[in-house]
Amino acid sequence: MEKDSQEALLRQLSDGVRGLHLSLSAETIQRLLDYLIEFQRWNKTHNLSSIHDLNQSVTLHLLDSLAVLPYLDKYIDRPPKSEEVFTLADLGSGGGLPGIPLAICRPAWKIHLMEAVQKKAVFLQHIVTKLNLDNVKVHGTRIEDAAPGLASSVSCCISRAFSEFGKFIALSEPMLKKDGLLWAMKARALDDDLKTIPNTWKIQNDYLFSVPGLDAERRLYALARVRELKA
Repeated sequence: MEKDSQEALLRQLSDGVRGLHLSLSAETIQRLLDYLIEFQRWNKTHNLSSIHDLNQSVTLHLLDSLAVLPYLDKYIDRPPKSEEVFTLADLGSGGGLPGIPLAICRPAWKIHLMEAVQKKAVFLQHIVTKLNLDNVKVHGTRIEDAAPGLASSVSCCISRAFSEFGKFIALSEPMLKKDGLLWAMKARALDDDLKTIPNTWKIQNDYLFSVPGLDAERRLYALARVRELKA
């Protein structure tokens, strides 16, 4: 890639990061862009995403993923603050969204990327090795098959336009800690989707957020077991 093109992408990404009120080092922002460039290099032949334009990808892939970071940070910092390592499982990770950007920005977190499509899982393992992401583990198998090895050990699960609420809950529950939350990234929740939530679960928070450079609605739903909710 030409130097001028990469510098323009860095400016776009840096402006977006500031728009999200995130404090990231220049090195971290460069690593995010390195991931995206490699993502799109593979995308030419492996069909990781229907979005091939790098400028669009900065907004629709990186900034869209990073927009949830303040909500996760706030959740982790709530009292009483846990001393345990925060573990996050990204279900249906695809090409690593949002898991890889979150792992780059928060190296102290342990991230599990769960992706059953082999060409995508191969890319995930490639990028984890290329970027030396020691805090990431790739599970290239069905979530139902990977979950027993993570039984009751994951702090939170997250998904980005992965499935309906009910399926997300069913797949996540076996690996989730007793007080863990689920985070569902969606454009919006449809009535039929909301009806799939079992009566043992409830939407605890519904956050409407904006992504710099994107004129579209984005929502983040935090789901919790009913018995864990405070009256």
